[in-house]
Amino acid sequence: MRIGIEGGLPPTVQTVSDIHRAQHYTIPFENFDVHLPAPYSFSPDHLFDKMITRRRGGFCYELNLLLAYALRTSGYEVDVLSGQLWHKDFFGEPFDHMVTRVRADDGEMLADVGNAETMQRPIRLDGSWNEQERGGAYRVTEHLGSAAVEYRDAAAKKTEVRYLFDHRPRQPHEFGEMLHFHTKSPDSQFAKGWLCTLPRGADGRITVSRGMLMETRSGRMERRALRSAADLTTVLVEEFGMKPFPVPTGWFRRQD
Repeated sequence: MRIGIEGGLPPTVQTVSDIHRAQHYTIPFENFDVHLPAPYSFSPDHLFDKMITRRRGGFCYELNLLLAYALRTSGYEVDVLSGQLWHKDFFGEPFDHMVTRVRADDGEMLADVGNAETMQRPIRLDGSWNEQERGGAYRVTEHLGSAAVEYRDAAAKKTEVRYLFDHRPRQPHEFGEMLHFHTKSPDSQFAKGWLCTLPRGADGRITVSRGMLMETRSGRMERRALRSAADLTTVLVEEFGMKPFPVPTGWFRRQD
């Protein structure tokens, strides 16, 4: 199922949790436009055209803005918030990540569909653990004087902070400087190679990255090489449901 923006969502998909879940499982996390290259825009028309009409994906800013627009057209009050992802040994700069805060009749929730493997359902802002269908649980807590999203694995053997966030509502244009870094700087993780990934069910995932197709089912991963732009296009159309776009042949030149 593809979620829509105009006119809200179908009557059977109306709760914050259902809208969040629908987008998580149908619109992939991908960074192809960095490598095409193609312009980025935060306008609703651009996001709708890219991810709904052309059936592409996006990364955190695009995915969470699309979610915000979908939730607002379904009657919810939504704030866009600045986040700082944990990068193995440091937190990113403010506006490194984007998340959304949603107000519903039964309370406030943090919603985030923009981190590749993240929460399948929104989490409440009351400090409680929120179990996820793909395993593990999230909660909002405090870390270093900031609000933080904490993850606990399914075996409850490890707890870690995934990112910090600021409760102050933001406007999309405030993310412009970090958008430029993520899409233009050679130091950005997105500049290091193209990626597209989408979860499948309780434990599956399909990913294409740097010339490889990786499919995970029941904890087992199968890999095969993608040999050409045509090979990648076939996978994107048949497995990700995208409309074809011109994949550069240069993506498949041998890298040293």
